[in-house]
Amino acid sequence: MTTEAVSVGRIQHSAPTFTLYGRIAAAPIGKVGKPHPSLHISLIIDDAYNGITVIDGQPTMAEAGLRNVLRIRTNMYTNSLPPGVVVKIPLAAPNGMSPETFSQELIKRALNFSSYVSPYSFPARLRGDRMNPGEYNSSSYLAALLKSVMGYVPELRVAGYQTPGWEEPMPLHFFKGEAIR
Repeated sequence: MTTEAVSVGRIQHSAPTFTLYGRIAAAPIGKVGKPHPSLHISLIIDDAYNGITVIDGQPTMAEAGLRNVLRIRTNMYTNSLPPGVVVKIPLAAPNGMSPETFSQELIKRALNFSSYVSPYSFPARLRGDRMNPGEYNSSSYLAALLKSVMGYVPELRVAGYQTPGWEEPMPLHFFKGEAIR
């Protein structure tokens, strides 16, 4: 009788990775931004166990009724990447938080967002680089989602592009599932 050595390999756990994908906002409208084209930012969570999750904010059309046209909503989909990406920015989990916990919290907060409550606004000047105070867009949504989990909004500077709304995150109560009407 022979004894064969059996090797048991250690299973490696692959932690989720996080990347901000930027594409021209409302293409081709975002190309008219001044002084630079405007970006729409999406958060990509790439997890070996759960696949790819994409989270961003979007304005509503008539899918929630005419009363809710141009309201901000969570847009989340899986296993498909957004088209037309012009920039990819790696994002790290905040200090003291594991990538797994960061991923779970981001998804939980996105699902708890009070969609269809806040009006969607355009930059201060339709082609501008900033939002008016108290007005929000899809970048305001994602900046606030990250702030609600990280405690701060990561700096986002992309040479040759602008991200109006990033400087004006939505109030954090929108991510607690509390519909303030």
